[in-house]
Amino acid sequence: MTNEELIKKAAAVVKKRKTKDGLFGDVGCALVSAKNKVHLGVCAAAGSNTFCAERNAIGSMITDGEYKIKKIVAVWKDEPGATYVIPPCGNCRQFMKKVDEANLNTEVILDKNKAVNLKDLLPYHDWWQKQG
Repeated sequence: MTNEELIKKAAAVVKKRKTKDGLFGDVGCALVSAKNKVHLGVCAAAGSNTFCAERNAIGSMITDGEYKIKKIVAVWKDEPGATYVIPPCGNCRQFMKKVDEANLNTEVILDKNKAVNLKDLLPYHDWWQKQG
């Protein structure tokens, strides 16, 4: 699956809903698991209880019995509907690593023509191992 195809899948689940207590569905995520299955998720932001779209998609993958992510992307849409790729937050980066160390090699899509490995977004992920 191309980056552009995965971006479109993530954008398709964005269905923003604002309430007095939060903002829901304004970020969408699509990931491809090691078994080539696509998992989707959306963000649920209720004050300090934000549940990111990436973690939602990863939860779907785990529910399906998988732990390794090949490729992941998150997107946000502005009011007119333009789609923007956004990198995972620090918590989501750390969560991906903790789900399976092999996810350090996950391709994190930054736009339709660019992706980096998760380990490049977590440059000091092995800091404790390097101390001696």
